[in-house]
Amino acid sequence: MINIIIADDQVLLRRSLSHLISSDPEINVYCTVASGKEAIENCDLYKPDIILMDIEMPEMDGISALKIIKEKYKDTKVIILTTFENTENIVDAFLAEADGYITKDIDCDELIATIKCVNYGLTVIHKSVKKIMVDKFTRVSEGKKNYQNLLTSEEIEIVRGIVNGKSNKELSGILNYTEGTIKNKVSKIYDKLNISDRLQLAVFAVENGID
Repeated sequence: MINIIIADDQVLLRRSLSHLISSDPEINVYCTVASGKEAIENCDLYKPDIILMDIEMPEMDGISALKIIKEKYKDTKVIILTTFENTENIVDAFLAEADGYITKDIDCDELIATIKCVNYGLTVIHKSVKKIMVDKFTRVSEGKKNYQNLLTSEEIEIVRGIVNGKSNKELSGILNYTEGTIKNKVSKIYDKLNISDRLQLAVFAVENGID
């Protein structure tokens, strides 16, 4: 039996999801919750196999909750289930070790198949998300540069932090800058490398051995 928690702030949606996926005899929905904070609290209680996690939620967003869950519950898998396909969310989710990223227009049978694949140990990416990632990989590969000739040692440290899942707020604490200053420094790095988001930066870092 695959034990599930559904985290989504829309009551009707989470109840509908619970009803639909519970129709499969191999899936049991422990509970549905409305925030990332509640998802963590129920992990303490139920130790689920998988959490279906929305991103935009009150109290605590899905990405923040994902990071905490992956630190505290190594065996719990998290599938991001969202309407948002922007590159910032995608890269932040995978840097935080999400086990899947799918959108809410997915068919019910596909959602159930996704849950079973992730439970088996596979990472599942929705086809629209895959296209976004492939496009970004291609652009970065075409514009690959020698970072040591372009970035200062501090900028390389910022890149390492981003690749390791650090937010601008976390980087500001590490480097003793304001969050606004970190944001400006990240924008300057983007300009130097001719990229536009964290996903492209992560790809650049991997290709150039920055970790």
